Amino acid sequence: MITTLIKPKKNTLVCIIIGKKFYNSWYKNIFPSWKLYCKKNKLGLIIFTDNLIEESDPFWKKATWQRLLVGEKVREKFLVVKNVCVIDADILINPYSPDIFKLSKLNKINTTSLRTNLPFEYENTIRKLAFFKREFLDKNYPLDSLLNCSLKTLYESDNLKPQKDEFCAGVMVFNLKKYSKVLKEWFYLFKSGIDTTTKGGCQTQINYLLQKKRVYNLINYKFQSIWIFEIARRFPHLMKYILKKKNICKDLVISVLLDNYFLHFAGSGEENKIWMKNDLLKKKDLLIIKKFYNYSNKKLKGLPLIKIKKTNSLIKPI
Repeated sequence: MITTLIKPKKNTLVCIIIGKKFYNSWYKNIFPSWKLYCKKNKLGLIIFTDNLIEESDPFWKKATWQRLLVGEKVREKFLVVKNVCVIDADILINPYSPDIFKLSKLNKINTTSLRTNLPFEYENTIRKLAFFKREFLDKNYPLDSLLNCSLKTLYESDNLKPQKDEFCAGVMVFNLKKYSKVLKEWFYLFKSGIDTTTKGGCQTQINYLLQKKRVYNLINYKFQSIWIFEIARRFPHLMKYILKKKNICKDLVISVLLDNYFLHFAGSGEENKIWMKNDLLKKKDLLIIKKFYNYSNKKLKGLPLIKIKKTNSLIKPI
């Protein structure tokens, strides 16, 4: 089943959300931010709520793989759509962010890196993530795991030739005419039941193909900031509050959104499922972000220091 929550347009966001409970959580907690973002940038929004391929098919794979089929399905049913941003459901959007399509090269498949062009030092952040997650969230979490591996080990673990980077497949922007058939062909390179280091997921395989075929373009990390990376680099000592203190968790989310466009709660840990909590962000929280953006976009003069006086307990210039 296909749901067009916002009328499809030339540039459209597309997402796969399977399961009533999952969809309801997304609709209540994530959709409001997507709706505002689409309205601001005049984008359409299409949701697939069923498998794009029959489970009995020998090539059926989980929903993360099926993102490779989205382009052809959209192209068949919605002639008006020319470019899509295929996006994971667990991504909160800062509604006042710039149009991702305008900052992408549509002759390429656009995505973000998990290793390069980051606004932080990668290895140090990964160390903090592993250490503080074990310290505060999961006493059994390994301090040395595939999370800490080199790119060589990452690809060789899935029997692939090592590449120079690692991307996050949670956001992909591309032109349908140029790439929908290509991505569909990639889907059918792998049969059902494929065993991968991402528990049957497609992350490393898509990375390998994007780089081998040289069809990728890196866009700003802000278009897919990673929640747990952001907490590890900014507030590692507050990781203990993520699951226990709703108000603190909300403040952390707002703080991260102020500096980013898309916030991806990637990963299977409980700390990455906090977006599913009802009313994590309310309308007034999004309004705070809007007020900041209105202020940050104003041209400031840099007023000189002046004498001040107190009038009715308010400080006013004289």
